[in-house]
Amino acid sequence: MANPSTQSTSSIQAAKSKLDAALDRLDKAIETKAKSSNGSGAGNGKLGKELTAAKAEISELKEKNQVVSTRLDGAIDRMKEILES
Repeated sequence: MANPSTQSTSSIQAAKSKLDAALDRLDKAIETKAKSSNGSGAGNGKLGKELTAAKAEISELKEKNQVVSTRLDGAIDRMKEILES
């Protein structure tokens, strides 16, 4: 039977990977949309601002994800130490 803390770490890493992949897909979709909308006239300025805001949000979410991941890894390590002592 698998160690519960190992399962937690695996679950966290899987969730992190899924989130990163989803954010990357969102970023690519936004860029694709922006490229396909080039030349459509007045909407380009608004679309550009939305793209910039979306990229900033993605960057912020990635940073928060890293902080949470680090904290969870630390908590799991502390629990392992407690359980082993």
